[in-house]
Amino acid sequence: MFKGLKNGWDVINASISAFFKHPIFLLPLLTVWIIYAPTIIYFKWHFNWTKYNTSETAAIVFLIIFGFSLLLTLSCSILLELVQQKETGNKFNLFKSLKETLTKNIIQIIVLAFFWAILWFILTILEAFLSKRNSSTEKETENAENIARTLSNSGNVTLTSFSFDAMKKGIRMIVFLIMPAFAWENFGIGKSIKRGLSILKQRIPEFVTGYTLSYLAAAIVFIPPAIMFKLSKDHVEFSDGAWVLCIIYIAFAWSYTIYLEQMFTAELYLRQLMWEKDVRTAIANGKKTPKFGKTISPSIVDDNADLIE
Repeated sequence: MFKGLKNGWDVINASISAFFKHPIFLLPLLTVWIIYAPTIIYFKWHFNWTKYNTSETAAIVFLIIFGFSLLLTLSCSILLELVQQKETGNKFNLFKSLKETLTKNIIQIIVLAFFWAILWFILTILEAFLSKRNSSTEKETENAENIARTLSNSGNVTLTSFSFDAMKKGIRMIVFLIMPAFAWENFGIGKSIKRGLSILKQRIPEFVTGYTLSYLAAAIVFIPPAIMFKLSKDHVEFSDGAWVLCIIYIAFAWSYTIYLEQMFTAELYLRQLMWEKDVRTAIANGKKTPKFGKTISPSIVDDNADLIE
């Protein structure tokens, strides 16, 4: 277990280091946020939900969720293609990564995003039924502060909301762990799901460590907005300009937290590939199978092309 914790920390640490060396990895998620933020604002303040019955509303919510799951899987695929370029000794080419995503990976992405959206939708519906939040129909005023609060998901945190957020995060990271199977190993969607779940089963301690540490990282990067929200609640006034800066900060903080999840799972998958390579070498040489912790940890930060056989 403790080996797993150390391995998980090594992987999350490599993910953080990769960001500072290659900030280009954040670009796909910032692009997603540019779409995500206006969508949330529109459907919260400008969409007339009263025109639709319950089933129609549920269908619209599912389509929104599917759209977000598709955008996140697309961004993860682009990041994985960038990592593959680096780990096969090539230079970063964002346009080539986009092309590979929209051609080689697109079918698997759509199918995986659809299954993910179903799980996400079910959790959202269950949360709505079980939530004990105030059901008041009073609508919040659309202003810079409330937009910042909405985009940072800083509403009243309850045990129910925290539990469902934790489950959504876990499913999201499992989806990201599945994706290298078709992005790097060119598997079909069925084999990719089996491959990702197999690695998850083998590396549960490492996965749990990365899951927990990414939660901690998210809590840290969202401290500045949280301070502003607390001071505002205590009747400290901020200008609209200050709230706009807060929204811009939230864009980077949100993108970085999702990036950590994507890069952590990519690093974990890469380390699994390296370990399997060491196992094959050991078997071929009649040696004892090496433990996962003994495998030299690959890293996006170093200059080694770890995906070259």
